[in-house]
Amino acid sequence: MKKLLLALLMLPLLTIACSKEQTPAQSPEPHELTLTSDSEVSFAAEGGTGTISFTYTPAKEGDSGQEITATRMLSISCDAEWIEIAEEVEIMLSTINYDVAENTTTEPRTAVINATYEELSFSVTIEQAAATSTPEPEPSYEGWGIVGTVNDWDISKAIVMDEANGYYVAKAVELTTTDKIKFVKDGDNAVNRGGNGQPADPDYFYAAQSWGSDIHVSQAGTFDIYLNAKEDTYYIMTQGKSPAEALEPLAPGEELYEVYGNFEGEKARLIAEKRYMVAKAIKFSSTTAEFDIRLNKNERVFGAKQDATYSVEEMISTAESDIKIKVEVESGIEYDIYYRADLSCVWLMPQGAKPFIWNEATGVAFSSTNFAINLRGEGLELFFDFYCGVDATNNIIPEATYYVDNEDDGGYNFNLDNEYDMRIEGFKTKLKSGTMVVKHISGGYDITVDVESIHNHVVKVRYTGPIEEIDIMGRPITNPE
Repeated sequence: MKKLLLALLMLPLLTIACSKEQTPAQSPEPHELTLTSDSEVSFAAEGGTGTISFTYTPAKEGDSGQEITATRMLSISCDAEWIEIAEEVEIMLSTINYDVAENTTTEPRTAVINATYEELSFSVTIEQAAATSTPEPEPSYEGWGIVGTVNDWDISKAIVMDEANGYYVAKAVELTTTDKIKFVKDGDNAVNRGGNGQPADPDYFYAAQSWGSDIHVSQAGTFDIYLNAKEDTYYIMTQGKSPAEALEPLAPGEELYEVYGNFEGEKARLIAEKRYMVAKAIKFSSTTAEFDIRLNKNERVFGAKQDATYSVEEMISTAESDIKIKVEVESGIEYDIYYRADLSCVWLMPQGAKPFIWNEATGVAFSSTNFAINLRGEGLELFFDFYCGVDATNNIIPEATYYVDNEDDGGYNFNLDNEYDMRIEGFKTKLKSGTMVVKHISGGYDITVDVESIHNHVVKVRYTGPIEEIDIMGRPITNPE
């Protein structure tokens, strides 16, 4: 009995001892990331593409042998802007592709590509050679020169331009319509001036654009070529002509109007100026100016409508004819020629003055402290008000000689039957009649308005003073004298 009891007491101890003798469970095998391609790669200056190869062995869970199959992403970093590479790739693909840009510098460069997954990583060093350095050629000249097809674009053979009166000039340069040129400074292509892609007409001026297109001429010839580097303009002038004789180029589709006559140079281009075309600073060779106006050289010729000798500032009617426009002038004095093709009219004006036409007076209003005239000109409505009195100095009348479309040159007569808010000496009245006269005087203009109301009150207003552009409405004004 005692033996049986002892055996039962020993049984738990035996069980415990047996359990301690069992083989413990195995730990998971660690995962591995291994670079299988070169850790250092070299590229030429031209750059190229590269591939990094690697293997990844995932961890195993105990004795089961089952691998973790979830998608894993390998993170990639590289600080070099000249290497293009993805920020991550799927780790099971085992490759990383990248691009190396061309190295245009004269220094070699190095970068490092890093790849990481959890605590695992590897890196690849990329080295790239420098570009082949070419010594910069020494400048063959100082200042500006011309290179192009005329010298095979060889800077060492550039046509050197001389400095003269604010310009750089190369004289007697032969150009064909197929030649192309540019201006280059100090024998260095980095500083150059070109054109705008359009063929250059002789005796016109053009904008010289930095890195502009190659310049070519519209007609072959021998030219004196000028460059104004300060204002960035160039001039391809007929041999012997100066930039002062150059004209502004025509806009696409623009027609050419020129004046031909007995003045210095014999012809002058009419330049658009608002509604007019103008040729300025014309000096005639005799006391009778004789000229006509020609469209596109001799396509159409416009002369005087009537054979007569006119006065300076007179509005002269023109027509297609061979009758010269004749005007009495002072020899040696410069004049401006104004032309209106739409009205078939021309004016020979003292230099600085210009013609103006008033077609319609739309209203006149008065009060004890105000005087205003509302005038409608060619497509333009003008509202004038001014100080009243002989000594007024308000500058509101444009510099011009005024004409109207009736027989009274320089004035406008009108009769109005409408009621106006006219107050003369405090009484509202109706305008019966009135006359306004604009007379050209030396140093300014006299403007005289005489108004007669049904109460026979007469208001006289006079303006004198300097002449400036109109941009005024409703200024305070003084009582009429």
